[in-house]
Amino acid sequence: MLKLEKDLSTDLKEIPFVGASRSNNCVRTISVISNKLKALSSLKGAILLDVGCGDGSFTLALSEGFTDVYAIDVQKENIFSFRSKVSGDNRFKISEMSASQMNFPDNYFDTILSIETIEHIPELTKAIMEMYRVLKPGGELIITCPNRLFPFENHGIRLGKYEFHARIPLITYFPWLHNKISLARVFTLRGLNQLFLSAGFFHEETDYAWPTFEHGGNVFQPILKPLFSVMRIIEHSPFKMFGTSIIVRYVKRKNSVEIPDTIE
Repeated sequence: MLKLEKDLSTDLKEIPFVGASRSNNCVRTISVISNKLKALSSLKGAILLDVGCGDGSFTLALSEGFTDVYAIDVQKENIFSFRSKVSGDNRFKISEMSASQMNFPDNYFDTILSIETIEHIPELTKAIMEMYRVLKPGGELIITCPNRLFPFENHGIRLGKYEFHARIPLITYFPWLHNKISLARVFTLRGLNQLFLSAGFFHEETDYAWPTFEHGGNVFQPILKPLFSVMRIIEHSPFKMFGTSIIVRYVKRKNSVEIPDTIE
């Protein structure tokens, strides 16, 4: 079996916490993340897949350079919302589908995006195997996900039968505790590379995003919003690696590599 860092544990609950819905109300967040992804990639090609598309807010912002756009999500309300936004536009194909069991052909997509999604997928290894399978050789996979080095757990925790959807300080620095009570995974860059490179991907580029203070769950958000510009400065400083999200661009190698079905 493949030995991975403990922060890549797949021992999530049968019904994992899926997080707050993204929407086009988060204008600054969409702008910050979209600009960072566009700096890593030209985002142009024939066919794009967005894994965990939500209501399509990021998909719409990042898909202009593609002829056909596929998007999948496991939440029915997200699928309904996204379809209503692009009604009548045949360029978009939106499906309720699990990332760990996709019904797309092999070597089909030029680019795959997955924005703040992999932390919620129960069968993460299978999902990565599927993303590798459906991506064309030489194609790119761009992901964003929570950063273990950020000093807050942003999804909340579960204690017994109770869930607390709030910002929890410092527990990300204690993997043994975080893995037991968190509602979603966090990752290190080393752990991500261990996972994705084992699947046959090649690591191209990395960036980090600091908070935009647009999401719920933080009672101090109105006070912190003026710090938006400060966060953007930190993203270009040596402290950028402590940001809330890791952004990574991978490329599919042309020779396939066999990886296991599960992570220990």
